[in-house]
Amino acid sequence: MYRVRDFLVNFYEHERGRLLNFFPVILGMGICCYFNLNFPPPLALTISSCLFLFAFARHFKFLYVLLIFNFGFMLAQIRTAYVNTPMLEKTVAKPLSFFATIDSCNRTESGLSFIVKDSSLKFKTDKILLTWRGEKARKFTEDFMPGDRASFFARLIPLSEKPFPEAYNFKRQQYFNHISARGFLLSPPKKVDYIYRETTLSLLVDKLRHIINKTIDENLEFDNAAIAKALITGTKSSIGKDLRKNFVRSGTAHVLAISGLHMGIVGFFIFWLVRILLCLWTYVSMFYNIKKIAAYISLIGAVGFLLISGCSVSATRALIMHALIILGIILDREAISMRSIAVAATIIMLITPEAIMFPRFQLSFSAVIAIVAFYEKFWDFPSRFKMLFNIIATTMVATLTTTIFSIFVFNQMTLNSIPANIFVIPLMSFFIMPMVIISLIGMMFNLVFPLKILSFGISILIKSVKFFSTFSGSLFVMHSPSPLVMTILIFSILILTLIHHKIRWLGLFGSLVGVLMYYFQEIPRIIISPKAKAYGARVEDDLTCFNHCGYFRSSLSEWTKSVGCTRRENFKSKDCCKYVEKLDDNSVKISADGKKFVLTKDPQFSEKHPEDTENSTVIFLDTTKEEYQQFR
Repeated sequence: MYRVRDFLVNFYEHERGRLLNFFPVILGMGICCYFNLNFPPPLALTISSCLFLFAFARHFKFLYVLLIFNFGFMLAQIRTAYVNTPMLEKTVAKPLSFFATIDSCNRTESGLSFIVKDSSLKFKTDKILLTWRGEKARKFTEDFMPGDRASFFARLIPLSEKPFPEAYNFKRQQYFNHISARGFLLSPPKKVDYIYRETTLSLLVDKLRHIINKTIDENLEFDNAAIAKALITGTKSSIGKDLRKNFVRSGTAHVLAISGLHMGIVGFFIFWLVRILLCLWTYVSMFYNIKKIAAYISLIGAVGFLLISGCSVSATRALIMHALIILGIILDREAISMRSIAVAATIIMLITPEAIMFPRFQLSFSAVIAIVAFYEKFWDFPSRFKMLFNIIATTMVATLTTTIFSIFVFNQMTLNSIPANIFVIPLMSFFIMPMVIISLIGMMFNLVFPLKILSFGISILIKSVKFFSTFSGSLFVMHSPSPLVMTILIFSILILTLIHHKIRWLGLFGSLVGVLMYYFQEIPRIIISPKAKAYGARVEDDLTCFNHCGYFRSSLSEWTKSVGCTRRENFKSKDCCKYVEKLDDNSVKISADGKKFVLTKDPQFSEKHPEDTENSTVIFLDTTKEEYQQFR
């Protein structure tokens, strides 16, 4: 007992100066706990327990941990109740004609996409995601600005539910984005005149972003324009499927999301440019601290870039950290990197606690925590190749750390990121992102030639990404890790990176345990859709077979990836015929990963055909069940 107490006292004293780093971890645990409960307790009970812990924590200090955890739980619960987005529950039988205000309008590879609000529909909605596909949509030239009122004729359907435990919860993300439903336009939208037009800062920023996107579309080719819009305004809907796949295969998809790399380059470039210009002004350089002036202007420029880029979680995190570094320059103090990450994470979770459940938060913070922890240990070393080492080390550390979330969310892993990023990151740092800032300044004065120079750099980026995506081992599809495996791996990485005590090496041991558990994890072999309209199996390491590929296509494709396969075929296809045997109109026998299953709609099938069910697992296809079923 005394040894345990001495160890805890020793650990506390050793980590005392870094306790702030653990605050967002405990806060995040409370938030995750709420979002993973099917039936959370009443809000009144959560608030009461939080007040109770607050009253007694000053007397029993260990209660502070429970207080922070409970506070995170309460934040998530209050935020969910506050958002209160009305969701469309059933598909609307007939197409509807309605008026709505345009929130955003983006051109895509297949046509146009709109987010609209304030609709004239009889039932309550917040925002609606509308897509218009086809040749007419691609050739449609009329321009819609945010704030415009338009008439739409569309078929509305509800957002997809999470079909199985391993699937990503897209509906929850859209709930917090205030998206109530989605729909497909059946005719061209038309502008209408109306008297009342709101004018808010948010609307003005959205209009500015729309004008920038329009200017880019008018002056650059489609692929170059798509990448330019992703880097400037954060609009990625225009990026084509093949181009996006090349970025994913080469391990450079992170450059398409406005993050710490982009915000850091923008902030540093503005700081460097302003400082050089002020140095040329003799009077100012002699009587004023131009370093601090450049720092202030750099911060203002970074805030402006954040607004234009769409205020993503990763960009917000980067801005907060950049602001802390600028504050350190202004106060003549060094910024503490890991502490600035903790502050950034805490601020984001206090404002939008749901962000922790989404890929941008997970990928952004996991990468930056690992990179900072690595450089805290290995920063000071003499070498003429230090910059090259930094790029390689940063890429390796970030790739290893984010791999777990890439597999969990996207079911994929790439090994080409290191050679690809050695070329791409310097190109982004020294040419493309500085030209982004110069292009934005040029557009303020109606000058578009900087965009042409930016387009040249983007062309090199696209060609290099395409080249690296052709390497062998560019992409591996992996099965989804279980919640237990994810929990072990996440906490192991946090122990290894946040703790400086010798106990940190338990994190390395935990990581190895998590990887082994993932390797030996049993993968689901059979899936059955609601009402048994579609069903199928993972028949081998790279193939799934289904009776109807048309039913629930997106969900079945998602399941195919979640079990580590890339190919999805119909029972009647040549590849599936050797695994699937039709027994009668209502029954099939499937050989899935060496095991035999009989799927039947006849509850008496085993008794009627004992020879067909010998050495096989019989699964009843229940046509009344409304949810997906999985069998291992």
